[in-house]
Amino acid sequence: MAPEPREQGGALLAFIRAARLPLYLILLAAVGVALFGGPSLERAVREGAIGSWVLVLAPALVATFIVGFAVYRFALVSAGRYHAGKAMVQVALMVLVFTFVLPTSLERYRTVGTAHPVDLSRYLRAPDPDARAMAAELTRHRSREDALSYVPRLVGLLGDPSPEVRRQAHASLASLAGEDAGGEGSDAAARWQAYWERQGVRFGTR
Repeated sequence: MAPEPREQGGALLAFIRAARLPLYLILLAAVGVALFGGPSLERAVREGAIGSWVLVLAPALVATFIVGFAVYRFALVSAGRYHAGKAMVQVALMVLVFTFVLPTSLERYRTVGTAHPVDLSRYLRAPDPDARAMAAELTRHRSREDALSYVPRLVGLLGDPSPEVRRQAHASLASLAGEDAGGEGSDAAARWQAYWERQGVRFGTR
């Protein structure tokens, strides 16, 4: 037996009420990512900290909102609480704006997503101790896969003449290990090398 019209209307109104909050949250998330997260996300992708997929997060959220908004509006139309023409115009305008925004996001994804972080090897061997110290500090802010490739050089810098270089190299090694596995001191390099070799890091690179 088909549901009574009153039952159908009740279910439709319940859906309309339930859909409002999720739609607002999706819209707020899309606006937040687009307005406030863009530069920081691009920087993180360039540094290799996160994947380039986050650069299409904003348009994906906008597309989700448009689909949800269209369903919501036409549910209101079906319930007799909204004009069908207005609903169609609103959805059409949103789709039109989305078609203008999407190519820009995809281009950013293509250009930034294919960028590679700067190789720090040269700077870890720079004559200037400040450059070596900064490069040693930067390694712990890279993605783990990239940072581990610099571990052999960081271990070598534990014997650097500059105290700041030694400090930054030790801090990065401890950060990557999650603990101060090798400590400091005259024998620190040997202890750290033994530790990282047990973790599968091959020495003699970078």
